[in-house]
Amino acid sequence: MSFYIAGTGSALPKKSVTNDDLSHIVDTSDEWIRTRTGIRERRVLTDETLTELTTKAGKSALADAGVKPEEIDLVLCATMRGDTITPSQACLTAAELGIQAVSFDVNAACSAMLYCFGIADAFMQSGKAETVLLLTCEAMSKQLDWSDRSTCVLFGDGAAAVVLRKGKGLLSHTMTCVPNGKMIRTPSHDGDSIFSTSEKQKVALHMDGQETYKFAVTTMVGQMEKALLDAGLTADQIDYVLPHQANLRIIDAAKKRFKIPDEKVLTNIASFGNMSSTSIPVLLDENAKQGKFKKGDKLLLVAFGAGMTAAATVIEWQK
Repeated sequence: MSFYIAGTGSALPKKSVTNDDLSHIVDTSDEWIRTRTGIRERRVLTDETLTELTTKAGKSALADAGVKPEEIDLVLCATMRGDTITPSQACLTAAELGIQAVSFDVNAACSAMLYCFGIADAFMQSGKAETVLLLTCEAMSKQLDWSDRSTCVLFGDGAAAVVLRKGKGLLSHTMTCVPNGKMIRTPSHDGDSIFSTSEKQKVALHMDGQETYKFAVTTMVGQMEKALLDAGLTADQIDYVLPHQANLRIIDAAKKRFKIPDEKVLTNIASFGNMSSTSIPVLLDENAKQGKFKKGDKLLLVAFGAGMTAAATVIEWQK
C-alpha cells in the first residue's frame, strides 16, 4: 500500500515523577499503582513546551529518515491540545523545523497517531503527498485533577515523530468509532465571555474506568482481528505487537484473548505511563533505536481512545 516508515524520533520532559512521589500528593502507594496499572513512573512537563518537544522529535525523525524539511509535503500532529488553541501545534512545529507544507492537528485522543496513518494514506493514494511528517504530543499533566488518584497516577507527557514515505510498507489499516462523549472526557476552558450564562466546569479529565476497560479489551481485539484479516495474515505471522499503553491489565487481557506470546507484545508503560496518542510512537522509536526490528518484520499497532475511537495498523518494517 501507500507508505513505509522511513524514520522515527521522540522527546520526553526531563522531570520523572515516581509512584512514591505521588504518594505525597494523593492517598496512594507504589504498590497500589503498580498492581493496578503496571506504571512505576512517568514524565511531566515543567518549563518545556510541546513545541520544543515536537521540534526535537521531528528533527530526530527527519535525520533518521535522511529527509530534508523541504521534502515534506504534509505535517500532521496527533494531539488533544497544543501550546495554543490556534495556530495548530502542527503549524507551530512546522515553523520551527523550516517546513512549508499543509499542516494541521488531529484529535482522536489515544488513537490519533493511527488515525493520522489513515489520513497520510489518503493523501498518498490521491497523489497529494509523497513524504509526510507525523508528529504526536500530549500534555496530559495539564488535563488532570491532581487530587484524583484514580486518574492522576495514569498519565504522562511526551512527544514523538514518524516520517512516512511513499512505498509498500503499509499492509492494512482500520479505524472505527463508537461515539460516546461521556466515558472519557475533558471539558473545555469556557473563557471569560461577559455574555456567557453557562456554569463553569473544572477543566480536568474524567473517566469511567470500568466501562473504559470493557470497551478497550473488546475493541482492541476486534481491531487487531480486522487488521490481520485485511492484511491476509494470521496472528503467528506478526513479529511484534505495539499496543496503546493505557494500562497493563488491559494489555494483558487483550493479549490473552488474542493468544499473543508475551515476547511479541512490547510495552514501556512502567517507565512512561499513558501518554495518550504519543504512547505508541515513543514505543516504536524506543525499540527501533535499540535495533529490535529487522527488515521484513511485521508490526501490529493498535489503540483505543476517548470518543470512543479505535484503530489498528499492520506495517512491514523496511529499515
